[in-house]
Amino acid sequence: MKRETFIFILGVLAAAALVFHFYDQHQQRVAMMDMIKETAKKHDIPAWIPLSIAETESGFDPKTIGDAGTSYGLFQLHRGGLAPEEMTEDELLKPEENIEIAITNMTRAYERAQVKGLEGIEMLTYIANTSGWPTQRGTDWTDQNTNYNKKLAKNFKKHIKIKELAVLE
Repeated sequence: MKRETFIFILGVLAAAALVFHFYDQHQQRVAMMDMIKETAKKHDIPAWIPLSIAETESGFDPKTIGDAGTSYGLFQLHRGGLAPEEMTEDELLKPEENIEIAITNMTRAYERAQVKGLEGIEMLTYIANTSGWPTQRGTDWTDQNTNYNKKLAKNFKKHIKIKELAVLE
């Protein structure tokens, strides 16, 4: 009887730890999304653009390091791309820094997309692929990278508001 009680208590503790872990992850995700929305508003860019890109790049995990250790944070700022050489890895992983750098560059791409008359997913694809690379690869590059485009389109649908969709159609 004591063994069964011990196993039951252990199970309850493990379940509670899992619930806490997922709740903590959710809270962090909400905090990152709020920071992105605030910065987007400050730069006068629709929030669905950076929200869709950040979710595609990092799943809103500010500690993400990708591309064999050369891309950092929420927006995967890349050494040789948007990541300033003078900034340390720790600085690039700070959400405030990462968001500001990324959205500042997205704003310029957003203005170019507006001049081109792009809207909706075409605008998002253009911005996602011309705001972070020094070579400005653009949509020709993304057309060949359909997995990235599919994730971007999925996240676009999650983050665009109903009223924004109606304006785009």
